[in-house]
Amino acid sequence: MAKSKKQKRELEAARQAAQVHSAQLETCNDAYTSGAFSYLRFLVHLLAAAQFSWSIYYYLWKVHWPPGLHEEEELKTRWGGKFKYLTFLNVILQAIYHSVALLNDLFGHNGVTLASKSWLRQLRDYLFATLAFPIAHNVCISFWVIYLWDRELIFPAALDAIFPRQVWLNHVVHTNVALLAIMDLFTCFRQYPSRLAGITGNASFMLLYVIWVHIVKYFSGQWVYPLLEVLPLPLRYLMLSGMVALSLILYILGELINNIVWGPEFKLLKQKTIKQG
Repeated sequence: MAKSKKQKRELEAARQAAQVHSAQLETCNDAYTSGAFSYLRFLVHLLAAAQFSWSIYYYLWKVHWPPGLHEEEELKTRWGGKFKYLTFLNVILQAIYHSVALLNDLFGHNGVTLASKSWLRQLRDYLFATLAFPIAHNVCISFWVIYLWDRELIFPAALDAIFPRQVWLNHVVHTNVALLAIMDLFTCFRQYPSRLAGITGNASFMLLYVIWVHIVKYFSGQWVYPLLEVLPLPLRYLMLSGMVALSLILYILGELINNIVWGPEFKLLKQKTIKQG
């Protein structure tokens, strides 16, 4: 009889603990999906989607080679156009990601959960984890490190004639991409995909870009970046391998930061799962 009472007390304690965890999770969801926090998340996605979409339009249709620039016609018709630069491809990627995130804010689901049934939410989380966060920081870090070392190797001074008053564009495509990815990480709860799925998606994108760089070289006779022209063969492929490796490191770093930032929420979800089990 004593044993039966003990079991009842344990069951009651477990039930009360489960109720507490559920109440904490519900409070967390209410704060996260409504009020000021939801407006901040929506604003981040709206401004980012608008900014990157406008930058794509401006970069394609408003940035022109000025008359009189040396080898103007040759520069205009160089194979691959602006789509040969990882910077430009990344801006397109960021515009797509933030547009998907904005649609999810409007029509999907932003709750704190480990298994979302919203396909918009799943797509948003996968795009951010595998591409948007690591590629944005890859572009930002690579560009500014090489630029500060020797800008002629990445953004020659001759291009100042092409971007005479568009300093903002340079920072949008090389700086804001990383800053907005960080803001997104702190405003969006997400469950990262499995490590295998995430690394496969990230590595596939970067390897396809390396192949694209060689295709451009084959048809145009020139490497995409001046740095690749001056590097000897072993260092050239060391650099390209380093780009892929950096992207993978940034993927893992993004996952780690996400788990730290949203650690309390993950803990609540795991406790709820254990209690239900």
